[in-house]
Formats: sequence, C-alpha cells, structure tokens
Amino acid sequence: MGTFDVVENFTQDIAEIGWSVAAVAGDRTGCDWAYSVGLDLTYDHPELIIVGVDAPLAGAIVQAMAEKVSEGADLRDCGTVHVGPMQLRFRAVDGLFCSQGDWFNLGRLVMAEMGRSWPETLQIVWADANGRYPEAPGEPDWFMRQPLLVG
Repeated sequence: MGTFDVVENFTQDIAEIGWSVAAVAGDRTGCDWAYSVGLDLTYDHPELIIVGVDAPLAGAIVQAMAEKVSEGADLRDCGTVHVGPMQLRFRAVDGLFCSQGDWFNLGRLVMAEMGRSWPETLQIVWADANGRYPEAPGEPDWFMRQPLLVG
C-alpha cells in the first residue's frame, strides 16, 4: 500500500469514525509509538501520542483514550487514568515536536490533505511498575524508554 492509499484510509476513517490511529514500530535505535489523527478536527480536542510502549499496545491505548474523547472526556483536565494495570497522565507536547521531526509524519500528510497543519497534541505519559513517571526531558532513566516531547 502506497502513501496515497494510507492517507486516503486515514481520511476515510476520520470521516466515518472521527479519528484514526497510527502505530509505529521503532528501529533498533528508537522506541515504538502511536498517535491519533482526527481528534482535533472532529472533537476540538488535542491529538494524542504515546511513546515507548510496543506499537500494538500503544495503538490500543490511543484508541481507548480517543474513545473517551468521543464520549465527551477532555483529557487536558484529566488526572491519572488507569488502562488495565497501566497508570497514565497527559502532558502538552512542545510545538517544535508537533511541527518538525518524525513523530507525526503520516499525520501531517493527512492534515495537509485537509488543508490543515498538525494541531496541539497531548503526550500520554505512563508510569513504571513502581508508579514513577518521567519528570523532565532527557532523564537518563527514561530517555530511551519514554522520551518526553514536552518543552
């Protein structure tokens, strides 16, 4: 399937469902991630991204949170959310990460097709087994597992 077909599939999902999810497998030097496309357009809610979780699980988490948004939840004002055993929080992604870099390449193509730029985005930040979250970008214990995309 070519890029045009993928963009068309995403556009169709957004028209029919309200959003779509891109789950990306990282290479040996980077981690997996997943993000939503369409929440801003359909629900006036920031898009969502999760980093450092295996792509299939990451996609499922974004999907579950997108469903909450479709039911009226505003994750900007949300505390801790539990998905199975995972504890999740939400942090605003720095605009530089939204506009540049590889995190949202496909999403930016989809939005450009609709005449829009990539919107505000929230990072879904997950806690480790001890309930600890990364606090600052570049923390050595977290940098390769869950890099923060915040300013």
